[in-house]
Amino acid sequence: MAQSSSWNILQAVSAFKSRRRRDANHEHALRELKRFPSHLLADCQREMELPLLNVTARPKRGLRLVETRA
Repeated sequence: MAQSSSWNILQAVSAFKSRRRRDANHEHALRELKRFPSHLLADCQREMELPLLNVTARPKRGLRLVETRA
């Protein structure tokens, strides 16, 4: 029982630390974004909303060598 309790405490502390780290990273990213002019950020947001082309969905094309005789 004590081992299970210790494990639960360890998991809770680990979750708390990772949540705190994630929040700190988010705050840092927001501070970095505030350095840029708003019109540039708006352009970036529009680009992020565009659907991205999936390169892996395209069929692979092999290189075909053709020998010509002159």
